[in-house]
Amino acid sequence: AALHSYFTVSALENLSISGSFAGKEFLNKMVGDGGEMQTEDREVITISEEYDRVYKGVNDPVLSDSGTGKTLTVMNTAGYEDTVIWNPYGNEGMGYNNFVCVESVKFDPVTLEGGASWTGDMSLKAGDI
Repeated sequence: AALHSYFTVSALENLSISGSFAGKEFLNKMVGDGGEMQTEDREVITISEEYDRVYKGVNDPVLSDSGTGKTLTVMNTAGYEDTVIWNPYGNEGMGYNNFVCVESVKFDPVTLEGGASWTGDMSLKAGDI
């Protein structure tokens, strides 16, 4: 399950995404045919290349835009355990420099018996840097 949330940014050079990234495994979908599992060594993510990564065990991203002086905290309070960050860096036709996709995700499958349910709760909190 995933919420495909796209957020406007002033420019990618002004964007940083903090959270519990350091030491977490991620699927880098830009490597090989099916992607490659890697380990993140950064605490703060910046985007300077085409980006499509699934960060396992990260559900607390905070976007900071120094161009606007604003932050946006993604609060996953139930269900969502992982985060996808995606940007088609360099694709002028898609307007890559003015948005980022930060998805709240439950990467591992959830199997439900008949009548059972699964809930994913996500909310956003705007703030100032």
